[in-house]
Amino acid sequence: MDIFSLDLGNKQTKLKSSKAEYVLPSRYLNQADMPMSVGNSTMNNDLHTYSVPFSDDKYVWGRDIDRLHLDEYLADTIMYGARYDSEAFKLLANFALGLLASDFKAAKDQVLEVVVTAGLPTGDYAEQGQLKALLKVLEGQHQVTIDDKIVTVRVRKVYILPQPIGTLYNELLDDEGFIQNKDLLDEKVGIVDVGGGTILIDTILNFELSGKNRHQFNTGVNDLYEAIANGINGDTSLYQLEKDLRKGNQQHHWNYRFSKNRQDDITDLVCKEIDRFTRRLVANVTSTLKNLNSIDTLFFTGGGANLLNQKILNTTFTNAVIVKNTEVANVNGFYKYGLSQQAQNEGSK
Repeated sequence: MDIFSLDLGNKQTKLKSSKAEYVLPSRYLNQADMPMSVGNSTMNNDLHTYSVPFSDDKYVWGRDIDRLHLDEYLADTIMYGARYDSEAFKLLANFALGLLASDFKAAKDQVLEVVVTAGLPTGDYAEQGQLKALLKVLEGQHQVTIDDKIVTVRVRKVYILPQPIGTLYNELLDDEGFIQNKDLLDEKVGIVDVGGGTILIDTILNFELSGKNRHQFNTGVNDLYEAIANGINGDTSLYQLEKDLRKGNQQHHWNYRFSKNRQDDITDLVCKEIDRFTRRLVANVTSTLKNLNSIDTLFFTGGGANLLNQKILNTTFTNAVIVKNTEVANVNGFYKYGLSQQAQNEGSK
């Protein structure tokens, strides 16, 4: 049975199957809010129309959604509290399942049966109400129409993991779901997951989460974007700023693009705010993890981890490791976990 891996983050949606991997914004647009001229050309962009039986509207979603410059009309799924009960999240989850299913012929001809692996922030994972809400969204049969073509997928089983465990499984297992880094099994590991809306700090020993040395802060990288936006002279879009920061991070030089006629150098402002954000994160980590000397490896992961000032981290933590491909480390780990469970189930038959 095929495995669908989902990391439905506040800022970015990360998806993986045996056919494809996707990273898309966790926001979409009601098609009724699209200008007609743009609506006629959506197929020329990485944008597609989605509809589901439980909603009368059609929606537009894809990598290019921010290029429409319709920020005030976007349905953003970043929220706290009952996120998994919201219609916005339910729509996003169904779009995600439909997108993954669209790569499989069986989903178009009949019903594709899959196993889903997904994650929850550790604070949410500890609450039965949140866990049940996510299960309710994901379980069962889903019909999604993408650009007027129907796909149907039936989720036979759902594995939900504490989100940071995804990174740990990604480091532990190879691409077939087998152990490749045995040393991790005996290590005491700290994981700092820098997401869009939250920062998760956890301690894991023998793949068991510590109930004490952990904390969930609702001060994710979106706070960094807002701080930078407040320092820019002119009207700014957080979505455009996020895109510019990700694009410029490789060269450590950032411009904010107001239009093709005006691009401001915001490198000094970005560096100042990144340093401030990193120092606040360091303070949160040191106050949460009481005995840092007992931690063998301190992993930094999540979509915001690659924006941190590594020099500040390495000065404070001698055991710090920023994982490769921080944005997709969790979803890759969820997928590998699904493979390992599948292998175990087949071996026990």
